Amino acid sequence: LERRQLLQENVNLKRELSARYSFENIIGSSPPMQNVYRLIARCAPTNSTVMLRGESGTGKELIARAIHFNSLRKDKPFITVDCASLSENLLESELFGHVKGSFTGAVANKKGLLEEADGGTLFLDEIGNISLSTQAKLLRFIQEKEFKAVGDTKPRMVNIRLITATNKDLEGMVGEETFRDDLYYRINIFPIEIPPLRERRDDIPALSFHFLKQFSKEIDRKVTEFSGGAMNLLMNHDWPGNVRELENVIHRAVILTSDSIIRQAHLVNILDMQPLSGMGVPRTNEELKRIKKVARQKSVEDIEKLFVLSALKRNQWSVTESAEDTGMQRSNFQALMKKYDIRIRGKSTGDSDNGS
Repeated sequence: LERRQLLQENVNLKRELSARYSFENIIGSSPPMQNVYRLIARCAPTNSTVMLRGESGTGKELIARAIHFNSLRKDKPFITVDCASLSENLLESELFGHVKGSFTGAVANKKGLLEEADGGTLFLDEIGNISLSTQAKLLRFIQEKEFKAVGDTKPRMVNIRLITATNKDLEGMVGEETFRDDLYYRINIFPIEIPPLRERRDDIPALSFHFLKQFSKEIDRKVTEFSGGAMNLLMNHDWPGNVRELENVIHRAVILTSDSIIRQAHLVNILDMQPLSGMGVPRTNEELKRIKKVARQKSVEDIEKLFVLSALKRNQWSVTESAEDTGMQRSNFQALMKKYDIRIRGKSTGDSDNGS
């Protein structure tokens, strides 16, 4: 009876995973994402090797899982390897396995991830980070469908589907001879380009509400909506960290808000300070200047002043609208303006909103 229950739980879990990673459930209906869906639908039922291209944070692993769970291998393992996080020796040991005594610390035989993925899908994330030596061994496996564990002389065979991902310019690396051209052609059979979030801005509201619902439930907060100013801010940010950055920003905003609405005030400082917390690398000289400016503003007073100025700029210098968007009383917002001697076109903080 216990074994039957475990088998049923396993079936239910696999069914749940298949539903969760169905590409119809990937969020985004913009034209760039519609093209991604079409490509997933084309390649998923096949055994073709797929290469996912795109910036960090665009959701390449999510797409890889969608391909797997919409394939004939969906009931078999999906194994992920982060090539960027492992040294050359450790990566080879993880991929191919090793035999006891093959190196210092190898106290027992260990099955590699290639064997763990047998019958299923192996996802090699950040494949552009692997060494030329490991590239040669991976190429040999792709060509011959067999490999040798570290320290072993006996070849082993597995049946896997390979999906790779990278944010690097592999073509440039081939030209520089830091990536093997023969391996490149073997893994670039069916490329899919994942668009950055700034090129699919129409998807930002749906993604934002998805994360809002997710984190509200996780931390038991009844946060249900965004103010107009907050959504405008989300729509106009460039998102160098892509969907992962948006997810983290919404998570922090849900923690910051004290009622059911995420307002502009909850986002301004997060977005202004984002590069300092590793959320993205500046793409232009202007972004670099902004990051340097923010990095110098360490005191509470400077952050507070930046908060007021940002609110005013984003609300066309209207004191009333800025106060409303930040969730403050107009008098309190004016007090902050007075504290930092912030004037609108030379007028005092008590004058009309537009300064005309």
